[in-house]
Amino acid sequence: MGRFIRVAVAALWATGAGCLAAPAHACEPIEARAASAAGAIRKDTAGRPVALIKINGQGPFRFIIDTGANRSVLSEALAARLGLRPSGESVVHSIDSSELASLVNLESISFGSLHLSQGDTPVLDSPMLDGEQGLLGVDGMSGRLLHIDFAKGCVAIYDSAAQMSMQGWLSTPAEMRFGTMLLVEGEIVGVRVNVLIDTGSDISLANEKFRDSLRGVAARTIEYHGGRAFTFGRPMVLDQRVWTPTMRLGRTLVNGVNAYIGNFHIFDVWGLQDEPTVLIGMDVLARSREMAIDYEKGIVHFRTKPSGAYPSGHLAPGGTAANSAPSSRGSATSSIPPSQPQP
Repeated sequence: MGRFIRVAVAALWATGAGCLAAPAHACEPIEARAASAAGAIRKDTAGRPVALIKINGQGPFRFIIDTGANRSVLSEALAARLGLRPSGESVVHSIDSSELASLVNLESISFGSLHLSQGDTPVLDSPMLDGEQGLLGVDGMSGRLLHIDFAKGCVAIYDSAAQMSMQGWLSTPAEMRFGTMLLVEGEIVGVRVNVLIDTGSDISLANEKFRDSLRGVAARTIEYHGGRAFTFGRPMVLDQRVWTPTMRLGRTLVNGVNAYIGNFHIFDVWGLQDEPTVLIGMDVLARSREMAIDYEKGIVHFRTKPSGAYPSGHLAPGGTAANSAPSSRGSATSSIPPSQPQP
């Protein structure tokens, strides 16, 4: 009989996200004696960060950095390439469904010289992976600091937040959920909302409670028909979104957030369906110059890009994957609408 563990994977790939992969940049080396590692990242066609990860000392392989997944995931092709045999089964919870997945037992998942995790790991395949070889979840981040420099194309994982100075950053406290999942408190014109940080999704999603709490206060609801997104389960139909002018995350102001609405399964898994909750993806996060998540103290840090239209401390809209032309990759589905509401 298979062994079952619960895995939540909030990764998502929306059709129509056709930005070009950015070339890797040189990254500053970390002292060899430090229990930390750094390396270049590139973007997949949906704008999500991809790092080079070793499995059982082999590789490196291309893994999407997914702060919305509590476990890492291997693609079926990579598991077959490495000759890994199933060790059991697990129930994997994706954005909109749950399904059984095979497990393979790994000796190590590592980034550079830094050991991240080991043990039973789900094996899945889906258009959501967009041709990459796996997802790097947060199972190896406990007590550590994850730093993603979007401007330079670099990622670093520090064994302790004390190894990196956060002076000049905009910091927002977060609540630890499920071990290493962070829940940030946001505010929109006096309405408190839960905010989840998800680098594995190229778009932002929210539940119906989020939409209803902001109705007539600070949001505009826009109807669409036929937009689709891919997760590990069946394709999701996205037919409604809410646009909010400004959301506050501590000292950081996020301008022009678009969130697609639905009572998605993952909000039930996290126990957040009855509270106004938004999951912000790379359409919002990539507006920052840098982002760091302190999994030891439960703090999310941002450094913003210079903008002539917005003062310091704002994550200004524009330049995200949702603004791009429709992509021909994946199945023939209609594209996600532009991120800015039409006047």
